[in-house]
Amino acid sequence: MTNSNSGVFYVAAGKKYVDEACDSAKSLKKINPSIKISLACNQDPEDKDLFDQIIRVDEQVTCRNEGLLFKVKNLYFLSPYEKTIFADTDTFFASDCENGFDILEYFDLALVPAPVDTFYPILESGQKVPCKPLNTGVILFRKNEANDQLFKEWIDLYTSKLLSNSKLRESDQTSFAQVLLNSSSRMYPLPSEWNARFCFINAFAEPVKILHGYSRNIENIAILNRS
Repeated sequence: MTNSNSGVFYVAAGKKYVDEACDSAKSLKKINPSIKISLACNQDPEDKDLFDQIIRVDEQVTCRNEGLLFKVKNLYFLSPYEKTIFADTDTFFASDCENGFDILEYFDLALVPAPVDTFYPILESGQKVPCKPLNTGVILFRKNEANDQLFKEWIDLYTSKLLSNSKLRESDQTSFAQVLLNSSSRMYPLPSEWNARFCFINAFAEPVKILHGYSRNIENIAILNRS
């Protein structure tokens, strides 16, 4: 059963990504027409009616790393929901996702492992931890003290890395994996159906819920997934 204070949340900086969020929200509404959807952005979308709430963030983004930091800073603390399905803007909802909120009755957050991310966490001691990063393009989370601390530490660590190296090659996912190592948040590893990076080889036991990536044929891919 869906919590009344639950919904899907997007974070977008710049027209390209705001437009993408609108396209993703349209795919979601076809599957779950009554689900709540909100957007944090630095410019208004053309179709405001897609969203129950639009949260303006007056911050300019000029490069990839600034865009990732914009996402990291805002996806948790600006979410208006107690239970959230956060989705990157380059996602397409292919089947019902509302049972994700039920997972959050038992876990603090849930993510899918990143299929090809090879930037493993490295501690201050220099030790490389053989812990594969999780894909932060789809995150299920609930608001609580453990997650408050986890997401604050993620923001702090990733900000610190970018201040030290503005051309940092690793994504936000490595920093997330690092802060998760000592977190008290209970994390559930979602199956790949929840974040199907279809440009890579995957195996699915059930119909895909969320397609993640760019394709002109993404609607056809979703239809094939349902057949």
